[in-house]
Amino acid sequence: MDATRKALLLLILTAGCFAQTPKPCFAFLLRGDVTVSCGGTISQITRRQDIESFAVSNEQSKFAYETSRITRRTANVDIGEETTLIDLRTGHILSLKDVHGVVSTCGGLFPMSVRPPLLTPRDVISGEVLTALQPYVRFRCSADRKMAVGIPKQDASTLYAGIPPTTKIAPTKGFNPIAYAISPDGSKIAYMYSYDRLCLYSSPGPARCIDKQGDLGGPSVNDAGEVLVAVGTGKGCFYASGSNFSPKPFPGAHDEDECIAIGYWRPADQSVKTIEPVGCDPQWITARTAELLRRWSQRHRTK
Repeated sequence: MDATRKALLLLILTAGCFAQTPKPCFAFLLRGDVTVSCGGTISQITRRQDIESFAVSNEQSKFAYETSRITRRTANVDIGEETTLIDLRTGHILSLKDVHGVVSTCGGLFPMSVRPPLLTPRDVISGEVLTALQPYVRFRCSADRKMAVGIPKQDASTLYAGIPPTTKIAPTKGFNPIAYAISPDGSKIAYMYSYDRLCLYSSPGPARCIDKQGDLGGPSVNDAGEVLVAVGTGKGCFYASGSNFSPKPFPGAHDEDECIAIGYWRPADQSVKTIEPVGCDPQWITARTAELLRRWSQRHRTK
């Protein structure tokens, strides 16, 4: 092989190396706090140890988290839930009233379910009402809001897609009604079936699934069809709450249960691969959003 051909081959191989997909960016809960993994670097964003759920809007550069506290001690303990909305660009913090749990979807942040008297999906950031999604009581939709997936009022135990709901995605029996997601471009739908089966649907064609993965939570799916889930590890952890746990004992931990890790799956894989050994509630984010979260954390240390 002459020098010119050798140089060309080296150029092609080098370009291939640089063309490889960079390490993914995602957020998750670790020890009750929002944590970011991006480019191989782990960053703790909040410092509360009591966050139970969260959601990040890549499109609007905002994130929200939910906490709870005991509001009254009687024969029955009353628990008060609070959702906090944060603008990552300005640092403005807002307490959301009558919003219990949010999900990042439709290019914004929405309540996890629609309940009376609010029967129409409403973006908690802008207040915009999505009348086109009114048939759904639980839903996710693409960033442009042209494709939706969820549970309609007329069939509360089956997963449908479309606006209006027309395509049945998951069978009625065994579908987990809170564990499903749609990619930002609307082309991929991930869902849980029978609590231990993970599936990815991409029209046209049947869903692709894997079995016997243990208890799974999530999922979050990107445009490439890559899925993040919370997965049981078979190892023990010490728990202070459902989102604050560790393999080692720590102050406030009073229960022992199975450890949960962050898993990654593509339909080409035969199993879910663990990418973070401890954590829950994973969500894909962009590198830009990861940097905004880090900068906000540096400016506003949450107590």
